[in-house]
Amino acid sequence: MSVNLQKDTAIKKLDLRKNTLEIILKDKKEQVATCARVAIVLDKSGSMRKLYKDGTIQNLLERIFPLALKFDDNGELDFWLFNDSFMLMPSVTLDNFFNYVETEIMTGLASKFWGQTLYAPVMNDVFNAYVEKEPSKLPSYIIFITDGNNTDKNNTKEVLTKASHNNLFWQYVGIGNEKFDFLKRLDNLKNRFIDNANFFETPDLNTVSDADLYKLLLNEYPQWCEEARVNNLI
Repeated sequence: MSVNLQKDTAIKKLDLRKNTLEIILKDKKEQVATCARVAIVLDKSGSMRKLYKDGTIQNLLERIFPLALKFDDNGELDFWLFNDSFMLMPSVTLDNFFNYVETEIMTGLASKFWGQTLYAPVMNDVFNAYVEKEPSKLPSYIIFITDGNNTDKNNTKEVLTKASHNNLFWQYVGIGNEKFDFLKRLDNLKNRFIDNANFFETPDLNTVSDADLYKLLLNEYPQWCEEARVNNLI
């Protein structure tokens, strides 16, 4: 498929997904902040190789991108890869979303970026980017996707607790057949200023419809927006 045809096809799907998202948001529009910084934090540990190669991750990015177009202050999706380290990637935009995995992830330095699974280092970098380096009253909506449990649980809880005092909402997504016991506990972590995280899991993202995916991704974010406003975080 030529690049132009590939882009044309992706844009047609994008338009349909934008319409689907609008329908999902119709009942939530009074709650959801109309403008936000939107980011995806994506696992690139060794166990994820197949999903990058078989088109699952590319399809996922194309499905999530409408959220950035709807909410993000500059219409771009900020992007971090992580394993036991992290890599800040070029933002996903209308110019590159249709072949992002091929051109940005599976070539150059990112193509060799594989490792184990730690959550805290990349979470700290996201915190520093949005709270320390570029502070804003806009909410930051962060979609964190992984296929495995981490080995730095205490550090992760510390970062999430720290971030609960700021305008960051973490939407954790578990994919595959892992039990995700820690992410389930993290979803209900005590001693946070406000509840700043949600979690859902699915064995196979490709079997989840666009409408159901958006419902899952936006399940708790509207409530967080309301609580964040009450506490003057946004």
